[in-house]
Amino acid sequence: MPTITKLPEEVFSRIAAGEVVERPASLLKELIENALDAGARKIDIEVTGAGKTTLRISDDGSGMDADDVRLCLERHATSKISAFEDLDSLHTFGFRGEALYAIAAVAKITITSCQADSKTGWRVTSEKGKVSDGPAPAVPGTTVFVKDLFYNTPARLEFLKSDGSERSRLTAVIEEAALANPGVRFTYKAEGRQVLRLEPEDSGDFFQDFDFRAAAVLGDDLANGLLPIDVERPGVRVRMLVSPYDKMPSSRSFQYFFVNKRPITSKILQTALYKAYGEHRPAGKQPVCVALLELNPDSFDANVHPGKREIRFKKDGEIFEIVSGLVASALAKAKAAAPITLAPEPVSVVADAPAPAAAPEPHYLGGRGFIPDEFKQLKLGSAVALAAPEGAPAWYTPPFRYVGQIERSYMLFEANGGLFVLDQHAAAERVLFEKFMGEIEDGGAKSQKLMIPVPVDLPASAVRAVLDKADRLHKIGFEVAAFGKNGLHVTAVPSLFYKSDEVKKLVHRIVDSLSDPVAKAEQLRHDAIATIACKAAVKSHDRLGEEEAYKLLDALKDCKDGSACPHGRRAMLALNRDELARRFQRPGAVPLD
Repeated sequence: MPTITKLPEEVFSRIAAGEVVERPASLLKELIENALDAGARKIDIEVTGAGKTTLRISDDGSGMDADDVRLCLERHATSKISAFEDLDSLHTFGFRGEALYAIAAVAKITITSCQADSKTGWRVTSEKGKVSDGPAPAVPGTTVFVKDLFYNTPARLEFLKSDGSERSRLTAVIEEAALANPGVRFTYKAEGRQVLRLEPEDSGDFFQDFDFRAAAVLGDDLANGLLPIDVERPGVRVRMLVSPYDKMPSSRSFQYFFVNKRPITSKILQTALYKAYGEHRPAGKQPVCVALLELNPDSFDANVHPGKREIRFKKDGEIFEIVSGLVASALAKAKAAAPITLAPEPVSVVADAPAPAAAPEPHYLGGRGFIPDEFKQLKLGSAVALAAPEGAPAWYTPPFRYVGQIERSYMLFEANGGLFVLDQHAAAERVLFEKFMGEIEDGGAKSQKLMIPVPVDLPASAVRAVLDKADRLHKIGFEVAAFGKNGLHVTAVPSLFYKSDEVKKLVHRIVDSLSDPVAKAEQLRHDAIATIACKAAVKSHDRLGEEEAYKLLDALKDCKDGSACPHGRRAMLALNRDELARRFQRPGAVPLD
């Protein structure tokens, strides 16, 4: 037997197909791009079985004659280029001539096409390696029908996600194509139900059409208030919509980059976007961005990967600076144009002080806090002179005497002659996190119905991603339902999470965690619960009293790890007697009375 042999075509074709057709969404992307290259103004898509069972796409493009229909399933058959030099002047999406050939290698495919002036159409079918063709009705345009994806490579089916996740990916592909092509009508049905219907925008002004299409795809919550950027320079035109500083969601899933209408993943462009926001971006907030770059075809290489998702810029530093500079300029102008809010009249210290008789609100336990019996008779200025109970953490060194609140953010205690400081938000967040986690481990989080459902507008792909994880969300206290074309209704939230005005922000954070393909289920649960605890906990700059300070300290004592919040940020700082003496250059700690 020779060491080196030539693989049979049926083997290498299936291997090569895996580079182009990874899942139903990658198949759909190739077919949509073919339709757009054919000049389609209407594209209709229908799938069953999340695209694995059947996928049909019809367009009203230029169509093909009989000879082209017969040839289109051949390897490296393309109408896009005829010589290598054509790559430097390419204005189409596809050019490798592998998409239809690759699909035919791993699925059963039928292509029906007809040119507008033809009296008859033509059909070609490839199934199990056998190709047949014949006449078809004279319907202008092209229809591609794919069924039984990976029927001859069943191992690849095992690498696909759930049907809900695959449907979400399909929807995302259509959303991307729709954003870059606002003049094209898109309809999409999944399992017999219409998911998307985006009518063409034809005002005659591309940027206005782009703006309208972005609103249709992203939903009003995300699209309202986006800043427009439309600049043309030698060799490049940039059209963008980005979030102002004060209107950013908590998810980075709403960022789209296109080069010559081709959807891409670009670290350079994303880094340029974040550089423009710099330190002014609020913590935990992510900008919405839809960016269309129009470049000369010879200024980038789209042949980096068979899926053509990645590209290489010839002058990546120049592109970085252009995008970053334009976004920074738009943000600066928006900030300068923002209305000036006058500061309130100064209030005297006495008038601003809390009334001694006022009952403190139990913030940090979501309205369901408790006061230990030994704290009920405390008077202002008294100390908690209790011995540390068995099993108490090392940091818990009574007696504690509450000293006061610093900047309405830090709770200051004297602890056994030393100094002990709590970050009130981080500490309360840890208490809520462990309480909520305990409820889930005991059988499920307690949930409370909302009197009025909270509507959340999201892209259809994000809606499907959330609905696909509805059971998981139910276990942590959320109930969600589809609402309208582009939205969700949140009908119940965890009982600890009582601030309904924060529900939309929290859903955005959850969308971001659900969209992470590498995160484990346990990590997703941890992140979601940590987010809920963060939103429900008392915030920095909230005024708290002495009684609440002792309650927080006592509750933190019982946590498995009270030293940090669930995100890892420090919750406490301690300086014992010896450390205080050292800091003041004393030979030893001052004796206690």
